[in-house]
Amino acid sequence: METRRSKNEAGFSLFEVILAMAITIAIMGMASSLLAGSFRVRSREDRKSDAIADVQRALNIMTREISNAGLKVPSGLPTVSSNGVVAGDSNSLELRIVSNLNGIPDPANGYSEDTDVDDADEDVKFLMYVDAALGQRYIVRYEKNASNETTVLANRIDSLVFRYYDEKVTYDTTVVDGVCDITNVVNALGTAEAEVSPGSAKFVVIAVGVTLPAVGQIGAEGYQPPSQVQLTSDVVLRNSIVY
Repeated sequence: METRRSKNEAGFSLFEVILAMAITIAIMGMASSLLAGSFRVRSREDRKSDAIADVQRALNIMTREISNAGLKVPSGLPTVSSNGVVAGDSNSLELRIVSNLNGIPDPANGYSEDTDVDDADEDVKFLMYVDAALGQRYIVRYEKNASNETTVLANRIDSLVFRYYDEKVTYDTTVVDGVCDITNVVNALGTAEAEVSPGSAKFVVIAVGVTLPAVGQIGAEGYQPPSQVQLTSDVVLRNSIVY
């Protein structure tokens, strides 16, 4: 008996197999490249989100504590202004505030302040510390009354600026030479508002810059340019306001 092979049962030729493998490898390569790029973008965005979250937490802490500046500060402190700011130790790069947080309730007078500001959290300075060796900049909280304790509030920043005004203002944000700041500052009437000395301030604006460096080289696959974000916080020195 003679057996005949159907032409429909013929297999792939070597050329067809090689061509199919080449196409499959090319598709897998493109998919891998896209996936790797997605991972790089996701990793960059995660770092950006973490950095912003750190600064937001730091701003919340600073805003809360600075707003208490001047609370029941006893007399006889010549270096402390009436708004609770230590003017000689405050400027656009750092801010030192004093408060008397542990006043003792007095049934007769409603409240009687302590006789000093030597207790915890009553003498605090905020500033940016630059670690030249590591190329890092930090928002630091310096606690004078806790054995000069230093706490890092945020560790991925590029600039920290304090601006002082005698009333609430609105403004635009800007970046000059890598430093985040505010411009076009106006008061409630819409007129330009000049900055005042720290000791005369009733309103403080804190501006923080966060920059993520570039990833890769320009023109190379997966390159991501530097990304900069500015965050601001408005602080009312409530104990400096007379109602």
